[in-house]
Amino acid sequence: MIAPDHPDIPRRCQRLLEHIRAQGLEQWVEDKAPRCDRDGLIYLCRFAFFTGLITKAEIARVLELSPAERRRLIKSWYDQHREKGCGTC
Repeated sequence: MIAPDHPDIPRRCQRLLEHIRAQGLEQWVEDKAPRCDRDGLIYLCRFAFFTGLITKAEIARVLELSPAERRRLIKSWYDQHREKGCGTC
């Protein structure tokens, strides 16, 4: 997992936000106002994944995840979705 103080986190957040805006989905993340920290980056990855904007491989690249970490993280998103509903929008 990417380190919380990784200097590239703000740039990665901006790239994801630009991708989300380009698809016309920014209204779904505006209210959440994701921070440009690691938690915000994870939120944006989750939103982009569940809206079909990025793949599992892209999540792993953006968050610097090993294959096992990627599986655990995405499984936790699906588990949370089943328990609580979407939660990303």
